[in-house]
Amino acid sequence: MLEAGVVTVARANRAQRGFLAARDTADLSAKALAVLAAVPHWWRRRAAEAEVTSSQTLGFEDEMALPPGFDWQGLGSVSPREDLFDASAEQFADAYVVALDGAVRSAEGRHYTPALLAEALYAHATEALGRRVNGLVWDPACGAGMLLLPALRSWVAEQADTQPEVALAAVRSAIGGRDLDAAAVQLGNVLLAAELLPIWARVPLSRRRPLPALLEVGDGLTPPPSPPAIAVLNPPYGRVRLSEAERERWQHVVFGHANRYGLFMASVAEHLADGGVAAALVPAGWLGGSYFQRLRSYLADATPLTRLAHVTDRSGVFSTGVLQETVLATFRKGRAPQAVACERLTINGQLTREETGKGRLPASPDRPWLLPRQPEDLPLVRASRKMPKRLADYGWSVSTGPLVWNRRKEQLSAKPSHVSVKIIWAGDLDGGQLHQDPNRDKLRYLHLSEGDERVLVLARPAVLVQRTTAPEQPRRLLAAALDSPTLARWGGRVSVENHVNVLTNPESDGLLTPRLLTALLDSDALDRLYRCLTGSVAVSAYELAALPLPGPKTLRSWASLADDELPAAINAVYGLEA
Repeated sequence: MLEAGVVTVARANRAQRGFLAARDTADLSAKALAVLAAVPHWWRRRAAEAEVTSSQTLGFEDEMALPPGFDWQGLGSVSPREDLFDASAEQFADAYVVALDGAVRSAEGRHYTPALLAEALYAHATEALGRRVNGLVWDPACGAGMLLLPALRSWVAEQADTQPEVALAAVRSAIGGRDLDAAAVQLGNVLLAAELLPIWARVPLSRRRPLPALLEVGDGLTPPPSPPAIAVLNPPYGRVRLSEAERERWQHVVFGHANRYGLFMASVAEHLADGGVAAALVPAGWLGGSYFQRLRSYLADATPLTRLAHVTDRSGVFSTGVLQETVLATFRKGRAPQAVACERLTINGQLTREETGKGRLPASPDRPWLLPRQPEDLPLVRASRKMPKRLADYGWSVSTGPLVWNRRKEQLSAKPSHVSVKIIWAGDLDGGQLHQDPNRDKLRYLHLSEGDERVLVLARPAVLVQRTTAPEQPRRLLAAALDSPTLARWGGRVSVENHVNVLTNPESDGLLTPRLLTALLDSDALDRLYRCLTGSVAVSAYELAALPLPGPKTLRSWASLADDELPAAINAVYGLEA
């Protein structure tokens, strides 16, 4: 079982200690306890809505209908959240996640799935399945089970003509989930059980049994009770340190750092039934990141991607403050590779779906997956498929600036010396022109020590690209040429800090000159392409090296163009006609 990390919180009071006896991981905040203390009141009102009277023993106190395993003793001294007594199941689950201590949410990568996205996820899954769901719908990181609500509600609607006892006996084979958060599982079992109250009320009083618990406490990376027909998941996010045994277990999908959500995607793909579908709400970084190259290869082989939907605006959508670009990715096990249907989702009180076109996975699926994010990207993506060249084919290599300034603080200064070189900071590239940002002039010079020359000094022309950008920036690629004249103006030798990518080429007379490469990286076409192949705001050497580039004939035709003629020529070749 993966360890989520150690979170230190204040010592629990008696109510907390009583409730936390079943928990494996993090502590509960007072706000989370107040949410859970509202459950008995919420349950009574849901029972009343099911038109079952107290004489039919549905009251919360006697626990006749509740799934087994509940022990709410100790919460009686906690003031409940009265605003939740009439909340929907989705609102209740959201309130619990939001009430958790922020350190707990961060350490364990927990996020609540908005109801509209949960519905879209299940809709994508059933569309990909292409038939009536006949088998288990499973969530391996279920939390309070809200991703399963659309499936459960659909299942309940199908049971109108089924004997209630037969239906209740079958529901655990149809809906299930697992999570390490025992409190969330207990809450989820109540919220899901409330959906079954109308069926339970049809059972004769003498034959009534507690409603089944659909969720269980455990490690979601282990096999489910049976191979799911559909898996839905919004797995925990964040890097995790693997033991030697775990790294061996996941070596087929981990390259370098392991991320929780990548492991869950791989586990779901492994355990799906043949022809089954997985639909995941995950960050977009796996589409292009270096650390996910093995995962991409595995998924493309085991459960090919059938649909990808970008969530276009996350502000106000995720109550827990998800910052990463997010996608709904749908896979089908055993299906032959085919075109990927791409779309974008917008949530503004309701969910809007807009098709953006068909994409295809690369012949080598470990490479970044270049898929259209908006309709205007489709000609760009199609044109790039015909471009097999990459930076390495023209002699260019990409590395990270070697200067980690906070490890060299004692060597930094505002004034030069006979053993110093100027530092190029990421801020010096703002606007796409290399300039000396006055905000960095207090740390403008690096005084070299013995051995620094070989490691920290750049003394030949290069193209520089910012490594870190902000989500709201209009451009992801910010490049500037460090050509021979510019390098001379900076003293002939510089040190580049590590928030800058350094592109160099030992061939001074190559077809892809620094001038042409800078123009390419500054073009609208390359900026849009870069956004299509990654969801990260970081501009990595790996993804720069994966950008499709035109062939030698095109580069020769550009060589004679003036600087102001290049942008239009580049965009035209990539399918962005004016």
